[in-house]
This record gives sequence, structure tokens and C-alpha cells, in this order.
Amino acid sequence: MFAVCKAVLPTGRAGARQLLQTVRQSSAMARKSLGTNIHYTETLEDGSIFVSRVPKVLPEVGEADLPPPIRTRAPPANKSLTDEERRELIKLRNTDPARWTVSKLAKKFEVPPQLVLMTAQCPRWRQQEIQQDADKEWEKLGYKKRLIRLNRLRRRLLW
Repeated sequence: MFAVCKAVLPTGRAGARQLLQTVRQSSAMARKSLGTNIHYTETLEDGSIFVSRVPKVLPEVGEADLPPPIRTRAPPANKSLTDEERRELIKLRNTDPARWTVSKLAKKFEVPPQLVLMTAQCPRWRQQEIQQDADKEWEKLGYKKRLIRLNRLRRRLLW
């Protein structure tokens, strides 16, 4: 860090003089007024003067003046499923829900995940499997972690 500072700052008596001169110039420029920036003045009916620092008419802004777009791709269009696609989606979800998750089905049919959830819910037996796995994980937790999670749930209920 100090080596970088030495390389940037001038050294010796002449260097100190040059640095002092640069500081004086920059502080003088900072003190210098940029003007009042008055765009127009107008005398009103009662004789008072209206001074505006904002232009009356905004300048025209074209496509070239704007920064590049943040999102490079267009948002996905709301695609609706045909009856055949809907039947296939339900069939895939019911036959193997562990393989055909909501996100995989959404990618396959190019629809939002919410549409998959509304069209084909997870089968009851799969929901029970997931609940049993969660219960097994809960049993493995120690006293402290259980207490922490219960307190977190209680706090969340107070929202």
C-alpha cells in the first residue's frame, strides 16, 4: 500500500511544491461558483418575479441517450397449455413426482411454476413421503436446534 502511495505522490522539495500547488488549484475550483443556473424568469400578474432553475420544456430523450437495458431477454410470455399438454403434465406428475418436479415440468412445457402447481398438484402419497422424511430429519435434531426452530416458527406466527 505504501509503495503505491510513493509512486503516485511526487517526492522531494519540488514534488512537495507541486503537490501544494495542485491542492490550492483544486480548492480554488471547489470554491468557484458555478452560477445561478437560472433557466428563465417571468414577471407574474402581482408584479413578483418568478425565477426557475428548471427548464420549462424538458429536453427530448431518444433511444441513443438511454443506457443499455438491464434485462437482455424479454420476460416469458404467459403461455396457456392445450388440453393434450395438460393431460401429459398431470400424467407425468402423478407417475413419478420425485423425477418430474414443478421446476422440471415448468421448463419442459415452458410455463411458469405457478401454472404447474395449479394444474397438477403433488399426489397425496408423495406428500406423505416428504412429510415422513421431514419428521425423520426433525428426530435427528438435538434439543437446542429444535428449540431454535420452534422459537423461529412462533416468531413467524406473530408477523
